[in-house]
Amino acid sequence: MTTGERIKRLRKEHKLTQEELGAKIGVKKAAVQKYEKGTVKNIKRDSLIKLAQILDTTPEYLLGWEDTPSNAEPLGEGEYVMIPVIGRVAAGIHCFAENNVLDYEPVLRSEILSGEQYSFLRVVGDSMYPVFMEGDLVLVRCQTSVDSGSYAVVTIDGEDGVVKRVVYGNDYIELQSINPMYPPRRFEGEDVLRIRVFGLVKEIKRKF
Repeated sequence: MTTGERIKRLRKEHKLTQEELGAKIGVKKAAVQKYEKGTVKNIKRDSLIKLAQILDTTPEYLLGWEDTPSNAEPLGEGEYVMIPVIGRVAAGIHCFAENNVLDYEPVLRSEILSGEQYSFLRVVGDSMYPVFMEGDLVLVRCQTSVDSGSYAVVTIDGEDGVVKRVVYGNDYIELQSINPMYPPRRFEGEDVLRIRVFGLVKEIKRKF
């Protein structure tokens, strides 16, 4: 079943005319006709998301994608998927919280694992300079633990997440910065419970 056929079938199930559906997503009837006929190869992301919401489905279903990250938005019929850029990481905030999404960034499908959750987070400050610079976007695979020596996004006492090198000892966790101006922070004994791993840093994206 094509994307157009899926849209048409769901539209009829919701008892909507092409004109009514177009009005709900902010396009003209002619645009909906093109969607259903398949003459539009790449539906705009905003329109696709609105279509899915109105038709009580997902963008993945409309485009027929089955092998995408669980929180990714499809980007047409290509080799990229869209990963959410989240505004902040703090205790109690799920890796993918819709009201916390600022934007989306494209990532090669081959660089991510199907079924996993990913987010981009913007680097603030210079504690990880020169590897991580303020304003960089870091691609994070959401997981609750990482190997010793890995770069990860962590929270301390439920505050906003920070990018650090995480090192484990017998009874401690040490968060290391790259910039020598920032000494390591070691948490021992019960204090290790103050640390929560949000995810593993997989990639840095820098824009000039």
